[in-house]
Order: sequence, then C-alpha cells, then structure tokens
Amino acid sequence: MTVVTNQIANSSAIPAWSGFVYQGKVALYHAIRILIQGDNNAHYLKVETLDDFVIHASNHDVISLHQVKTMQSGYRSAYNGALKQASKVVDRCNSNTKRWFHVSIKVDDFSDREANATEGEFLVQFYSYHDGRQYVETGNIDTKLTEIVTQYLESQNLTVTDLLVDHKLAKLQMLLAARVNLAHHRNQHEDMKKFEAADSIPVYFSEIEECLYSEAIQDDDYDAILFKFRKTLLDRTDSLLEVNQDNLSLDLNDLCRCRHVIAGMEIERLTRLYYSKVPNQKSISLSGFSEATVDIYLDIIAEIQGIRIANDLPHYYKSHLGTFLPTAMQFRRTNKQLNINDIQDNVSGMRGNPVVQDVLYDYENLIVEMNSSPFKLSDQSSSAGRFTDISEADENRLTKINNVRFVSVCDASGEIND
Repeated sequence: MTVVTNQIANSSAIPAWSGFVYQGKVALYHAIRILIQGDNNAHYLKVETLDDFVIHASNHDVISLHQVKTMQSGYRSAYNGALKQASKVVDRCNSNTKRWFHVSIKVDDFSDREANATEGEFLVQFYSYHDGRQYVETGNIDTKLTEIVTQYLESQNLTVTDLLVDHKLAKLQMLLAARVNLAHHRNQHEDMKKFEAADSIPVYFSEIEECLYSEAIQDDDYDAILFKFRKTLLDRTDSLLEVNQDNLSLDLNDLCRCRHVIAGMEIERLTRLYYSKVPNQKSISLSGFSEATVDIYLDIIAEIQGIRIANDLPHYYKSHLGTFLPTAMQFRRTNKQLNINDIQDNVSGMRGNPVVQDVLYDYENLIVEMNSSPFKLSDQSSSAGRFTDISEADENRLTKINNVRFVSVCDASGEIND
C-alpha cells in the first residue's frame, strides 16, 4: 500500500467537471512541451494524486507538481490557500522538484510564492505557456493543445495537417480518458481508495509519443474514424456541461454519466453507438457524424431523465414499453419516408451490416427528432416483406425488427418520466 500524508490521501477527489477536463488537457500540453524540450528525465505523468497532475522520473521521483485552478477570480488573494497547499507537498519530492501553479484567468499578481523553510514551504511559481502568457482560459486550452502538437510535429519533421493534428489529439485524449476511467472502476469496484486508484494509472511519455507519431485517418481506417466520432461526442459534451453549469433547469448528471461510459467504450460497443445514432448508415465514414447530429443525440439525454448506462448502449427503460434508444435521426416532412426506406434497405441486406440489425432488434423504441405521433416501422413500410435476409432465420427476430417504434423526444419524455 502506498503511504502518503493524510492531506494528499483525502484531497484526490475528482473536482468540478469542467475543471477536471481542463486540467487533463493542461497535463497533456505540459507533457508534449517536455518532449519538445528533449527532457529525457520525464518518464510518466499521473493525475489526481499528489497534486492535480505530477511528472515523475523513471526512479519515481517527482520532477514537477502541478496545481490547476479554474476559479473566476482575478485577485491573487483568492488563490492564497491553494498556493499554500501547493507549497507544502513533500511526498516523493526532492530539492529539485518544481511546483507549478496554473490558472485560467488573468490574475493581478503573478509573482512567485516564495519558500518559507521555517513553515516547511517550498517555492511555487505561476506557469508560463509557450506564448509567454501565464494563464489560459478554459475555452482556449484546445487551441493551445493544437499549437503545441503542431510544434512537436514540426520539431520531429513530421507532416502537419489539420486532419492529422485532430487525429493525434483524439488519440491523446482517449489515452488519458481510458486511464481515468480505469481509476474510477478500481475505486468503485475493486475497493481501492481514490488516491490508490489514481496512483495506479500512470500515463507514460512513450505512450504520448506513440499517439503523436500515429498515422492520419484514412477513409478505411474504421477504428480511427470511431476515435474521432468519440472525440466529437466528448468535446461537445464538455462544451455543453461547461456552458450549462449554472442552468438549474437542466439535470446534467446523465450527460456526465454517459460521458464516462463513452470515454471507455471498446471498439465493438463504440461501433454500435455509431450506428445507433443514425441507423440508416450503410458504413462507417468520416461524413457519418457531425456536431449537429451529436447535439441532437445529447439534447435527448439532457431532456429525458433516468438514462441507463450499464450493459451496452445508453438507453431508457419503461416496464410496459421496453427499451428506448436515443438517436440523432430527424424525421421531417420531407425526409421521413427517405429515412425509413434507408433503414429498410440496410436491414434487408443484413449480411453487409449486421450491426444495424442488432440495434433494431435489441431496442423496441428509437427516440428521434420529429413532430409525428409514435409509429412502428412496419406501419410506414411499403416493403415489410423484404426482411428475408435475417441471420439465424429467426421469425421472432423478424417480428421484433418490424415492430421497432419511432418516438418523438416529447412523447418519449412523457412515457418514460410520467
């Protein structure tokens, strides 16, 4: 068991959502900057352990401690308590350990907090970014990440394109998200304390470099496309959570819970999520999702309470109506029949796309954006008899697909939350 001070052991809880996302991105930024500088001593980083994030050497000594604050105050005095706490961390540190303080807003005094040896305190400095600024707003940290990744690629004589940088950023954020998800799992299901769980998930600099060297997304690189799909979902969720933090009319808990699940989804489950969002797609492609369709999907989750996230895809359940699956489908007057025909075309050719069949089979109700009353697929189908290529030749399976029901957000909310 790792032995640390009580202060450290009791202060490793996950902070406010937007602050936690921000500090993870700051950690990635600093790690890439270290790689650019060619510091071979840095071996791995950890989040939510001795501080918000920590850089370790290969012998596990602490190279630097980083405290990250997203407070809205521009007064130095508002940060005095946190600065003092940062100055007192000694676990695994030595005389060469740097203590950095990151803020998301301009402060009236960026001077160092000097060491006070008699009080057991060490020097704490405000962090300076590559452009010389000593703060980065939460809304600008993605820009800083893009800039530092671009700098790294240029320093290694690697190709730089917008698509390539986006792809590498997606892989980096998925790397960190997967580790944090693992820590949550160990804390909740393996009886590990918060600090112990966080301490068990190092992110190695070699892994960060592997992400930075990864190839660009190709049209047939389905895993990479799904990574980008997930990044679009996570980034949009983060934005919605941040701008709605003070919106008391919205319950954001379901969005937070879905984000955790999506961040840790394996490829098979992520593929099902991709098709479930718009199940009239014939294949995985970069054009198969956008911020607009992601917003439609997330709006449903924000609007309807009681999302279930265990076992497969996020969904709702009502005992006498079965399961309800959020989608990003839009059934407007001009495209309703086209969407229905596309779904039937996909289901008719199940050997080419069994994922669509499974989605329609496993969920009785698909929640869509429309003004119509609820209806079943078979009610609007002029070719229901075309479902002849069902795997396993299962008549019950055929019947269930024919009976899948489309429900508007309003009607679904009334049925689920009555």
